[in-house]
Amino acid sequence: MKTTAWILLFLNIGLLVYFNLDRILPNAPTIQWAEISPEKISLLTEAQISKLPKIIKPAPQAVVAPIVTPPVSACFEWGTFSLASVSKVRLALEKLSIEPIINEHNAQTKKRFWVFVPPAKSAEAAQKLVSEYSTLGIDDMFIVQTPKWKNAISFGLFEDETLAQSLLSTLKAKGIKNAQKSLWKLEKGDASLLLNQLSSLQVSSLKNLEVDFPEANLKKVACK
Repeated sequence: MKTTAWILLFLNIGLLVYFNLDRILPNAPTIQWAEISPEKISLLTEAQISKLPKIIKPAPQAVVAPIVTPPVSACFEWGTFSLASVSKVRLALEKLSIEPIINEHNAQTKKRFWVFVPPAKSAEAAQKLVSEYSTLGIDDMFIVQTPKWKNAISFGLFEDETLAQSLLSTLKAKGIKNAQKSLWKLEKGDASLLLNQLSSLQVSSLKNLEVDFPEANLKKVACK
């Protein structure tokens, strides 16, 4: 009996809740749809459209092109060389990816005068001399590497003896008493090399190569 009574009680409670849900639970929000009035819709003329506020789009930012710096290039004239040594020089230049223009001279080669300091006893002694001369304000010189004159200090080779003598006097005035001037051996024929459009790396390598050929002058010239 008690069980039946409890069942009837729960059934009555359930029916009571079911029929009073709208009072127990909150009402769902009512969505109100906007009413459209067809009589208020009209087509705009082109004049009316042109008067409507324009949507201004932001101007696209200008793309600044990167500044391309042209590679630095330089041109040199190197000479003179005996015709017998030109092939050796050309082979050395090919290793630096430099293609020279060879200008051969006639057999009546001008005299050349070399200003130098005789060979030192060792490479270390020669390098010490170069350092000492640098402190005197002398920069245009190099240590000769060819066997006959190895470790001599070369200050330049001149076709004009007056220029050679002037340099020699300057060196002696600065205290380099053992500087000398000598007539370079004459060849029956010679050539000079024109080196065009060299990069900074090639110029640096060329400066290092210069010491192997003390008989020639390397000078910068205008590129053509």
